[in-house]
Amino acid sequence: MLALQDTAEEATAALAGDAHHAWIRFGAIGKALDLLHKHHVTDLVMAGRVTRPKLSSIRPDLKGAKLLARISAQLLSGDNELLSSIVAFLEEEGFRVTGAEDVVRELLTPEGMIGSIYPDKRAQGDIETGARIARAIGALDIGQAVIIENGLTLGVEAMEGTDGLITRCADLRRDQKGGVLVKVKKPQQEKRVDLPTIGVATIERLAACGFAG
Repeated sequence: MLALQDTAEEATAALAGDAHHAWIRFGAIGKALDLLHKHHVTDLVMAGRVTRPKLSSIRPDLKGAKLLARISAQLLSGDNELLSSIVAFLEEEGFRVTGAEDVVRELLTPEGMIGSIYPDKRAQGDIETGARIARAIGALDIGQAVIIENGLTLGVEAMEGTDGLITRCADLRRDQKGGVLVKVKKPQQEKRVDLPTIGVATIERLAACGFAG
């Protein structure tokens, strides 16, 4: 396990055991590749959330500088273009990039309803509207999520992420308990490294902010 400094949690790295993990900083691409090759790694799985660092804080090594030069244009674009370029770089270095859901299948939710609360007719309409809008902003590599209430778009996800979107839209609700979050993968999604995620914390935040679902 290669754990990114200032990003990965100590407890997560500890799960791998002292002999099976190493800490690397952003920009130390050469060190990371050397460690992977030294331990005969062939397959890579990227897990966890990574926030884009400031360029001034990266301090790249020689290999890192090569990667930065290659992805410089993508640093100012959406996440999908950037991640696709990084995946292509890793594949050229001889690694096979595998999606986390291909290793741990139970990470994926089953098709259909989860739980006992079903959307009413109005909420179902909002879900359908939200799905169309979310796919449209996804095609532009803007975000993956949107919040809809009674056919009105309260907000679309951008750099702040899903949790930020929920918080930003909380005061825009018109009903005491209304509005739904819709999140879909982008049409061109590099899902091996950026699969759209809704976890328990997302559901709890939606409930705390008064949304219907």
